[in-house]
Amino acid sequence: MTRLVHSSGGFVRSLQMSSARIFAFVEGRLDRTFFDRIFHRELQATSIKHQVIAMKEIPDQAGGKTALLAVFRDFRRRGVLRTTAFGKSMVSVFLVDKDSDDYCRKQLRSPHLIYSKTYDLEAHLYSCADLHRALADASGTTLEQAKALLPDPQTWLANAVYQWRDWISLCLISQDNSLNCGCTFERVSQVNPDPLHPPDVAKIDEFKKILSQKMGVSEKDFEVLYESTRRSVDRSLRLGEPLRYFKGKWLSHLIQKFLETTVRPADANFNNIGDKLESTLVAQVAYASRCACCTSYSEKLTPLVALL
Repeated sequence: MTRLVHSSGGFVRSLQMSSARIFAFVEGRLDRTFFDRIFHRELQATSIKHQVIAMKEIPDQAGGKTALLAVFRDFRRRGVLRTTAFGKSMVSVFLVDKDSDDYCRKQLRSPHLIYSKTYDLEAHLYSCADLHRALADASGTTLEQAKALLPDPQTWLANAVYQWRDWISLCLISQDNSLNCGCTFERVSQVNPDPLHPPDVAKIDEFKKILSQKMGVSEKDFEVLYESTRRSVDRSLRLGEPLRYFKGKWLSHLIQKFLETTVRPADANFNNIGDKLESTLVAQVAYASRCACCTSYSEKLTPLVALL
């Protein structure tokens, strides 16, 4: 249990005393900006006030997904996901990165808990926002120059996932079995010496052997599991969901490497371009009248807003 759970009565009381009526709890800074933009859009025609709270804003919290789910479980146990106090009805919603929870069958069920459809929020932004516009804004180039640098973003994304499909499979197996053998979503691919090209089969076999030993299964049985896992990854590609199991944070590394191999316009700034893209991608959220970044979340938020 986190220290918050022991003091959450006072924390809930502080929410009840605020002027906001809907509270969105998120993992970190990027999530806070993203969902604040969505809530401003969703509530602009109402008098309902909202508050987006990142985990590190809560006293004694280190932040992140583990803390967020601990707070969710505590609110659910206390029956305060939807409540009324001081004549004010209020609703809480928790917005969390899916990660590999669907593959590992760890997802919790509640209308007050909304998972990303992609691995994480970064992946969602890359799949929904205008990557050409974001690249132009982040590098100081024109839109046409950005299109020349990255002609077809969705094809580029799908190809990146395909090249890393073996690494993704190793990471999923490791995650599902609570193992840390070096193949983890916290690291970029260790089996793709060149991150933009096919993997080294010998490196894949090294990780397979380590994992099979840690799991206590034969190499033959592990291979069956491995092929089944890779079929799941391949299925996401066929369904047009390449970032379902692909960590969006990896894309900063990949696009940085990719742009280093291209002929760039004079005076363009590609220093730390991968990191800068996140800011320019999130700046597009809820800006246009029809925002693809908003849709999947708005559909789930609308019923909660209707409760107020």
